[in-house]
Amino acid sequence: MTPRRTRARWALPLLYMALGTTACDTLKSEPVQPPPVGEEEPPPELRVTVRTEGPEYCREGQWTLSVSVEGGTPERVELLTNAQEPMTLESPYQHVIDCATHAEGRFSFVARAVGEEQNFEAESASVVVDRTPPTIVSRRPSLSHPATTSPLAFVFSEPLLPGSLQSVPTQLRDPDGFSVAHQAVLSEDGTVLELVPTSPVRPPTTLHAVLLQRTLTDRAGNLLDPRLTAFSLTHNATYWPFARATEPLDPTDSSVVPMSLVLGSGVSGTMPVVGYTDSASETAEPAVAQWDGHAWQQLPPLRAEDARSRRALDLQIAATRETLVATWREEVEETGFDQIHVVSYDGTAWRRLGTPYDTQSEYTQVKLALNWKGRPVIALEQMPELNETEVRVIEWNGTEWIALGEPLSANPAPRTPSWRAAIAAYNVVFVSWLETSADTGSLHLHVSMFENGRWVPVGSSIPIPADTSVDRIELAFQPNNRAALAWSEFNPTTHVSTIRFSSAALHSWSSNWSTPESIEVLSQTSTHASLRLVVDRDNEPWLAWTEYPLPQDNKTYYRRRRAGAWEPKQLISGETLSTFLLDANAFPWVLSGFTVARPQ
Repeated sequence: MTPRRTRARWALPLLYMALGTTACDTLKSEPVQPPPVGEEEPPPELRVTVRTEGPEYCREGQWTLSVSVEGGTPERVELLTNAQEPMTLESPYQHVIDCATHAEGRFSFVARAVGEEQNFEAESASVVVDRTPPTIVSRRPSLSHPATTSPLAFVFSEPLLPGSLQSVPTQLRDPDGFSVAHQAVLSEDGTVLELVPTSPVRPPTTLHAVLLQRTLTDRAGNLLDPRLTAFSLTHNATYWPFARATEPLDPTDSSVVPMSLVLGSGVSGTMPVVGYTDSASETAEPAVAQWDGHAWQQLPPLRAEDARSRRALDLQIAATRETLVATWREEVEETGFDQIHVVSYDGTAWRRLGTPYDTQSEYTQVKLALNWKGRPVIALEQMPELNETEVRVIEWNGTEWIALGEPLSANPAPRTPSWRAAIAAYNVVFVSWLETSADTGSLHLHVSMFENGRWVPVGSSIPIPADTSVDRIELAFQPNNRAALAWSEFNPTTHVSTIRFSSAALHSWSSNWSTPESIEVLSQTSTHASLRLVVDRDNEPWLAWTEYPLPQDNKTYYRRRRAGAWEPKQLISGETLSTFLLDANAFPWVLSGFTVARPQ
């Protein structure tokens, strides 16, 4: 018995050695795994949907929103209206609107099922409750100088129902009362009804539009407001050869009045720059804005906040390629005299050019020009004594204002009145003015240039016909040292206006004015102070002016000269001319009325 026990003790280790460690591992007991922990089932995914019954635009009857929930039972169902505090819906989860009594407006609804741990929302639904009849809120074009591509239009307070538009809802007539073929087109989401002519509009012309159909409805079916007057249902627009080139400075405020126009340049081409004032403010605050091709960009204020107690008068701006200058005058209450303020823009801020220039005069007219260095030169028409006027010129030399010679006078008699000053400058400064002869009492037009520290006459003076006044004088510098001169005469007896032109070489030893040409003779018409003269890149002059006939029916025109011959006058518009300019491509720009315009 004993030997068998001994064999049993050593036999098992030998077996392990023979089989190796792998066999030993298999003979070990398998570990007991803990039972798997039971996982909780995820909460149900609720599906929330809404269904509506009734029109999207509702003025009567009921509109019903029904909510359905699938995939489980929510704790509650909520309805959010226009993102406000939610309201709880009871089964069967409906919300009903009585369109005849419910508040008007657009209402947006979001249904939400609230679960144990998560909320589920449906897609939003909306309804517009509208019992208010549509009305006309404006008419187009409402601004002067409309483009021929801007049709007459009626603008409504809300979108119209396209299906309510009949075959002939509008009428369009020309100045002679003849019908103009057109289409009535709803645009801008149905809020604008345009009368689009089937043939291009050819200016100048006036079109007269009438809204004939009174059964137009909005999308809820409300008929057009029956209280609209016949005037509201009509509109006129006059299309001129020149059309608006920019938006208004302030479409909502007619007191913002552009006073002066210059042309700048940028990446988008020619950029108009205007000097303007706010006539509604007590101080008529002056300002400057630049058009960037899309909107007006306001330049920094011309005056500091603590320097705005006085009213700014006669704002003018002038420009070269590198320089922009503005000037205005202010009356000093203590003395009653005018002060001239001049500032220059450096691209970021306005820099004052010296202290304000004290004129020692209660009456001052200012004419601004820039020389070839971009420095301002100013002709001042002043009244140092009662009923005595004089013309003097000041120039900014870079550090201070200096007087160019003595007051201009062509007569030996003392205190001879001179007036109607005009100025032009480049490498020389020359000035024109009117003065009565001390010997004969006849009126003459004089021109002088500043040379070697003194004023030198340019040619002989030009006599003005007897019993004739001069409304305006214009000077322009021409290349090759020539000057162009234009003026408008008016005979108060015959009511005839005559526009004249002459030119001269700017050499004191050989200057002489060419025989004045009668550019335009206008019967029963005045041009007032509207005459403008510019010279183009080909050294050719252009004249522009406004005609004021009797009775009033103002028209503005221009004429240009080519190869020594004046072309026929061309119509600009029916509004008063303030500025006439040419850009680098000899393309005209005008400030007509309150509008910056150009040919269309």
